[in-house]
Amino acid sequence: MTDLAAAPERTFALVVGIESYAIQPPMNLNGPARDATRFADWLTGTAGVPKSNVRLLLSPLARNEAGVESKPATRENVEDALFKDLPHRDGDLLWIYWAGHGFLDPTHQLLLPYADATAGHTTHLNLTSALRWWASDKVSGGRFRRLVTIGDSCRIDTRRAKRLGFVKVEYQAGQHTPGHSQFTLYAARPGETARNRAELEAGQFTDTLLRHLEDRPLAQATQRLVEIAREVQSDFAVMKQNGTAWQEPQFEIATGWNGSSLHGDRWSDDGTVCGAPELDQLAWTELGHLLTGCPMPPYTYEAYRWAFEVARCAAPAEHSLPSRHHLTEIVRDLDSRQGTSSNIPLALPFIRHLASRSQRADWAAAANDWVDRTRERLGAGPIPAPPARAAELPALHVRLTPEGDDLFWLQLWSHQGDFENVGDYERPMDLEAVRLTLGDHLVANAARNPGRIEFHIPYDLLEVPFETWQVPTGRRTKTYALGGRYQVVLRCPEERQGLAEAPWRTKWEWYETHGGQHPDAVHDLRDDDVSDDLADELQLDEPPVCVLAEVTGPRVMDALGAVLDGGIPIAVWRRPSPDTDESIRTALGATPPAVLDVESLPAALRRARVKRRPLALLWDDPGRIPERRSLSS
Repeated sequence: MTDLAAAPERTFALVVGIESYAIQPPMNLNGPARDATRFADWLTGTAGVPKSNVRLLLSPLARNEAGVESKPATRENVEDALFKDLPHRDGDLLWIYWAGHGFLDPTHQLLLPYADATAGHTTHLNLTSALRWWASDKVSGGRFRRLVTIGDSCRIDTRRAKRLGFVKVEYQAGQHTPGHSQFTLYAARPGETARNRAELEAGQFTDTLLRHLEDRPLAQATQRLVEIAREVQSDFAVMKQNGTAWQEPQFEIATGWNGSSLHGDRWSDDGTVCGAPELDQLAWTELGHLLTGCPMPPYTYEAYRWAFEVARCAAPAEHSLPSRHHLTEIVRDLDSRQGTSSNIPLALPFIRHLASRSQRADWAAAANDWVDRTRERLGAGPIPAPPARAAELPALHVRLTPEGDDLFWLQLWSHQGDFENVGDYERPMDLEAVRLTLGDHLVANAARNPGRIEFHIPYDLLEVPFETWQVPTGRRTKTYALGGRYQVVLRCPEERQGLAEAPWRTKWEWYETHGGQHPDAVHDLRDDDVSDDLADELQLDEPPVCVLAEVTGPRVMDALGAVLDGGIPIAVWRRPSPDTDESIRTALGATPPAVLDVESLPAALRRARVKRRPLALLWDDPGRIPERRSLSS
């Protein structure tokens, strides 16, 4: 392996720590300036890099001003240092350290806002583009053949920072210069936040990293970057297990000009590239025949994510498929993402997963045969069996059919794989009688207790808080709230007739195919959004599939009417309560940057109800409706 050591005097660094941002309302941090100072101290201390070679840019909070000699981390100062000053220095190794906020754009580029960025004009360093620039002939004379980047920042989707106005930034790179290698260590995987421990005034990632660097001289740190990164990853794995960390640091080693990166352990000039082979022409020809006329099946997104897990490769951060309608385009996207430490082309586990869930036995057999032939011909590694489909919770379906003003026919079905009628009642009853009858049924059938109770009701009964109904425990006179013991969801399939039926079914199919974490899956409603045109707006496209109705008073039922008419299958709203300050997202633990997973809503609302959050859930799956039986008369 080529000697990677660089003399300290031929090593330069840009070190940035931003705590105080011009963005309003404030999105300040407590710790990045101190982290950057500590990293610069390691460079100029144990590593032996001359202080004159380090460009230190700090924007601390006022209370954290420490008298350290530095410049503010503004756009002008960062870009002057990175693109005007440092490229002309006579050096072999460049370190870039950045602590502050970070966002991923839709093309997976990491955007790092400057201290003088504003909400309306969020100027930033496009780190991904900057690294391409540094690997090109813009840096001439054989200088800086090695570049190490340390990013202690979040890597969350820009679309989840809706109040920020990111401007498009690209640095015009020249021709790629052979012999350049770049090692990048991120504090978090795509989609994750990086924890900032305000009580220690330190980022958890930097604090952990510096424990592995503090006693290492420059040559040892440079040569053992992979070892150090793996040690940091191991530390975080332990912290995640004991509940003191949530992020997973990730490293990449860029060895090519096309942006491909190895999530592995090569950091040399020997020309060896590890990773997965790409599909050959025969594979593409056969795949074209296999996928012709094949629609996007349910669980396509699940198969897409699983392919990255099998190949031990970081999945894209935005939780969306690269194509809405064409499997071939998804395979093409997967094939363009090769270059991991695994030798499994991503397309192979993707097709294997689709085959495992297919309802067409002939297609599944042909797909598995294609995977086996292609894997053997390309010399790819073995592919594990796809995960089994998660078992459905046993459910009790409660159908209430109106009979006059205040009476309802009650019918009960259990469901786990198939429907079984477990209750037809001879006379219509009022809601209090329904509650008592349901409670008696649950006690009498305790051995077959459901995990979920689904109320099939007319639109007007959406106002009834079924989830708060008190039912007996079976022990003396003890009762419990239905929504604290079961997942309680409301259904309105009878309201989906006519023009509302087609968008309802289309949206549910989209949800099953693309998953519940897609950026477009959820739509937030406010009072001002409720209008006569709302239903038309909601049904325009396949997404959204879920509405969070942050509406009040009479607008609640107006919003729910638009949800039904617009084909939206899933909705969450707040029951009347004296405490309405907390948002629905906060109650569900999904305040941005945290991602709301639609699939988790039934379980999440049960937890919220246990904590006295008065929330209701519409969950209308068109594939789970019991056949209508004739009513007694």
